[in-house]
Amino acid sequence: MRRLPFATVALTLVLVAVFAWQAGLDAYHDMQAILALGVVPAHLWGLSTPPPQIDLVPPAATLVTAQLLHGGFGHLLGNVVALLFVGPPLEARVGALRLAAIFAVAGAIGLAVEAATTPGSSVPILGASASVAGLIGAVARRDPHGRVRLTVPRRGFRLRRLEVPILPLVAVWLVVQVAGIAFEQGEPVAFLAHAAGFVVGALLAGSDRRGPNVVELQERRRDRDG
Repeated sequence: MRRLPFATVALTLVLVAVFAWQAGLDAYHDMQAILALGVVPAHLWGLSTPPPQIDLVPPAATLVTAQLLHGGFGHLLGNVVALLFVGPPLEARVGALRLAAIFAVAGAIGLAVEAATTPGSSVPILGASASVAGLIGAVARRDPHGRVRLTVPRRGFRLRRLEVPILPLVAVWLVVQVAGIAFEQGEPVAFLAHAAGFVVGALLAGSDRRGPNVVELQERRRDRDG
């Protein structure tokens, strides 16, 4: 029986819940939340002090809180879709705790790298793109030839199982990110954050010396027998 990818599901639910909370705010309070919980480079590097009304968490803590915020539905959708594709196979390889750690650390470092490019800026940086890029980097290292198993409907209300290579999904994810951020936020895509997150994720993934995991062996046996 396939294990539930607990960390992947939990992260997805948290991202969706936080976005739903943002969507329930009016424009003013949404911006206040973004300024308080997003990464403001000038605040992070100590070049300016946040006003009292948005000084809710230490600037360093925004490297984590900013990962949960998104600037629009397209931004969120791209990250969630990518997370649901690469999360389960990676979690089967590295476990729930390590996946969550890769997500958080890659996201934090990616945001910090992006903030370092404009240290005096007061424009907040937010989103889980660097976090997801870290997971993509991790799965690319641990299982570069891996495939995601999908169940899709076919004629006669039957279901068909497909195997989709993981690496081509990286290209799709990048296109969605470019479209989602560029059209909804009107700002440049944080490519440096993505690149930094990818590299950090690959480094934190470690090497895979175990060979196929239990889930893969079960799936291969089932495919052979069926």
